[in-house]
Amino acid sequence: MAGVYSLASRVSYRTWLVFLLASLLPRLPSYGQHLEAIGVAVSFNVTQTLATPETILLPSDYAIATNGDGSKYDDIGYRLAAFARFRVKQSRFFVQPEVGYTATEGQRYLVLYGLSSRYGASYFPFAHHIRRWEIAGLGGLHTGRHTYVLLGPVLAFNEHEVPLVVDPTDYPAGAKISNSLTESVITTQALAQLGVGVTFGRFDFNLRIEQSLTPYTRRFTFDGGTYGYRQQIRQGLFTAGILLYKAKPQPAAGREQLPY
Repeated sequence: MAGVYSLASRVSYRTWLVFLLASLLPRLPSYGQHLEAIGVAVSFNVTQTLATPETILLPSDYAIATNGDGSKYDDIGYRLAAFARFRVKQSRFFVQPEVGYTATEGQRYLVLYGLSSRYGASYFPFAHHIRRWEIAGLGGLHTGRHTYVLLGPVLAFNEHEVPLVVDPTDYPAGAKISNSLTESVITTQALAQLGVGVTFGRFDFNLRIEQSLTPYTRRFTFDGGTYGYRQQIRQGLFTAGILLYKAKPQPAAGREQLPY
């Protein structure tokens, strides 16, 4: 059993992503008659990362303050995505699978050192650079000819940053702490999105909110000790997309014409 786990851990999330998409491709023709649109989109993200506890005391006269700027909604990034939209029979409901890539900045934390110094503690900032691939399984409802709502789960595959080089002559504990925080990122994470959107011709715009369902980190280790370090991610996404393919309207008999 340990051998199987070891083998699975060596397979990158990109490999699993490609395998999943390849397994779904043969099924697409069966849904082709209900295909409404295929598109690509770019999002402007505003991110908030919330970590607990707010203060983590460490050996060697160090500490971490995770609420240095009040956990503001002021960290920004972007998201790139490709999506397909399938109508559910002749109803106003649709499903929208997506594949995306998100790059955004986490909140700035303060790594404090020299806590016992008579001159007061000093600090250096630390922030996670959130980079992840995503698969989203969204569902929605056309609320009007050009408007819709959507929601659903997102499975994210977080990337890990390159660790810092530890220089023994320049605050080596500080570099070790940064590396410990970086290594604490959990590879897979579940999130949920809720949004409203509007289409104009081949342009598609939507506004979404995103909330993590499982944590981005849970704990980290330093100097042989383990410390709680639970982070949640919230985002607001302002998305603009273009429909590369858009089906012609095919209203059912006795029903109002659908948006596509």
